[in-house]
Amino acid sequence: MAAPALISITPADTWVKVATNVKAGYVWVINDGPKYVHTYRLTGAAAPHDTNDREEAVQLDIGAQIGSSVGIDVYVMALGSVGKVRVDLP
Repeated sequence: MAAPALISITPADTWVKVATNVKAGYVWVINDGPKYVHTYRLTGAAAPHDTNDREEAVQLDIGAQIGSSVGIDVYVMALGSVGKVRVDLP
């Protein structure tokens, strides 16, 4: 497994890509100040839009496992203030 990557989720209330073209891994909350949500897109598809694509967002409490049979891009949003996550990829 590669070394974990710490990724700042800034600015607040904006989708930030935390993994590109992955099939497995984990996303962990580092800064527990803001609430976090996450979503994904097939690699090569358009990124989620900050306002219109919040309906599909899933809450990210402590962490989430990434698992897909095809390559996906993973996005995280920190709500209300900036945040930080750790991404572990094989």
